[in-house]
Amino acid sequence: MKFVSQLLLLALLAPCILRADPVLSGLNFSSGNWALIGVPLHNYHLVPIQEELGTFITYDLKLMERIQQKWDLEQTFEDKCDYHYSLKLYKDGELVRTLNLNLHCGYLSYDGFSYIFDPAEFDQFRTYAREIPWSRISFTDVNLMKQAIFTLEGARDVYWYEDVEPYKYPGFFLTTVGGLPWTSDADSLMREVRSQIEQQSGRGDFYLKEYFQLIRGDELYVRYMVSCDEDLARSLPEGKSLIWRSHLQSRTTVSILALGIDEQRYRKLMNQN
Repeated sequence: MKFVSQLLLLALLAPCILRADPVLSGLNFSSGNWALIGVPLHNYHLVPIQEELGTFITYDLKLMERIQQKWDLEQTFEDKCDYHYSLKLYKDGELVRTLNLNLHCGYLSYDGFSYIFDPAEFDQFRTYAREIPWSRISFTDVNLMKQAIFTLEGARDVYWYEDVEPYKYPGFFLTTVGGLPWTSDADSLMREVRSQIEQQSGRGDFYLKEYFQLIRGDELYVRYMVSCDEDLARSLPEGKSLIWRSHLQSRTTVSILALGIDEQRYRKLMNQN
């Protein structure tokens, strides 16, 4: 099965119209507690600022508001270089937006689209950045992993690099909805899938996440990952789900990346529980 990116799908199905977009639109920095974290990524063409700043954090709302206003960027298809940094914005500890930047080729990627980005814009983080530790934590036991996730979520100034909600459940299955108009609204479709699982299982203790989209002809197919326990998966009508599997079924460990915490603090927090 060939996976096609959202950008390529739109290029195939609609006229190629490049436009400018404010990449932080829709974020209200006047409400909640915000943090912006920059995480350096492996790149064969390293740039000096990666070593200088490392993994950093800032809580400066004026900086975020200025970026929101200024980073109104023009789209580009020239996005074949690797990334140098991932910029992550958190509200009340929850990851709400991720921007990936290449500081050599000069572009920023978000939500399947890429935009022309001036690497000099990244220099301003030298003024506001404070370096923070990070830890890659590996688990061989799903129950210990769940305990660690809940413990770290209650800790001050600890952030997840990516969504860890699936790992609060012992495993998952995949389910596909297809034959839909390719213009279908993703949010409405997600709500409908969630409602059907709740009605068919009589339960609401699961986590639903879009896995990928595929367009065949003029029809949309969406596959979802449903994180849950095995009993919930077995309670659904036959043919509605693929095989439920543990997170550890096809690998010996699961690793999660926590920002703002080192090994010493992690061990101290876990020993208290």
